[in-house]
Amino acid sequence: MKHIIFLFLASLTLAPHSFAALAPSEGFSGNMTFLTGFTANSSNLNVGQSNHQSQADLMSSGNTEAEGMVAVLGSVQYTFGALNHKQFVLGTSRDDIITGTLAFEVGYRQQVESGMVVDFSILPTLISGEVWDDPYAVDSNRKETDLTGTVVRMQLSRIMGSNFNLDVASGESDVKKENTGLKGLGLTEEERALMIRERKYFYLKSGYQYFLKDGSGILTPSMNVFSSDSEGDALSFLSLGAEINLAKRYGNHGLALTLNAAKRSYDKENPIFNKTREDKDFGAFVAYEYANIFDAKNWSLVSLLGAKATNSNIEYYQSSQYVVSVGVDYKF
Repeated sequence: MKHIIFLFLASLTLAPHSFAALAPSEGFSGNMTFLTGFTANSSNLNVGQSNHQSQADLMSSGNTEAEGMVAVLGSVQYTFGALNHKQFVLGTSRDDIITGTLAFEVGYRQQVESGMVVDFSILPTLISGEVWDDPYAVDSNRKETDLTGTVVRMQLSRIMGSNFNLDVASGESDVKKENTGLKGLGLTEEERALMIRERKYFYLKSGYQYFLKDGSGILTPSMNVFSSDSEGDALSFLSLGAEINLAKRYGNHGLALTLNAAKRSYDKENPIFNKTREDKDFGAFVAYEYANIFDAKNWSLVSLLGAKATNSNIEYYQSSQYVVSVGVDYKF
């Protein structure tokens, strides 16, 4: 997937445990968020890196490349039903986005009598974007090409009225011009076949919400499994991870802190580096909201800070990503 950093923005909205309508009234509601800031990325696979690399570059991690960021995020929900317990959702997903991933979501949400909320959605842009046609090209220019894919997702919140939640997603992606290993490496056809990036994804995450005694916050630890079944076995992997999220509200102030870690193991030896790849990911993210800024109803000041580091047994795949942003959010 192309996303650089994950953040659960919706955690700033502290949801009640008991059954409640999905919205105060029937009809349309939503929000628009305007953000500006900068991002930095040192991944060799990022198209922001130089399009030309030498044999020596394959033995080292990438340079940190920083750039400005301007983003407009938005979503619209239409609520209906006798108890306002059904919704259609359209727009930029507020889950799992920060920089590099503006995921458009189309979905349906319904709350049942027990209080459980069921979401079904399609995210056609989550794993789409620009990638290198041959990321490992030596003494030859790498060219940008399209990565296309679609994700389908189901989320269960407050399962059977409990504090447990479940997030399941699957998807597939393909690279338009797959030229891995054709530029300067002299790989055999068998070796090239191990590096083909066409793949299928599966993601499963389960968590439990602890409501703080004073009612002002939620602590949510979770575990996740993420697998990638690639056409090239050297790129297929299984990832096991853990995350903890704390969301609190103090009057007009809302704060969400997320810490996560994951270990990713690949299936076959990478023919370019003669090693079977193993990665460890670590992330830390903070989201802040000040509601009703300057006494303007429905307007909030928001700020997002994030960092992610990937430690790999292959130096080429070592990377770090950062984001700093500030903006305003309008709810309607």
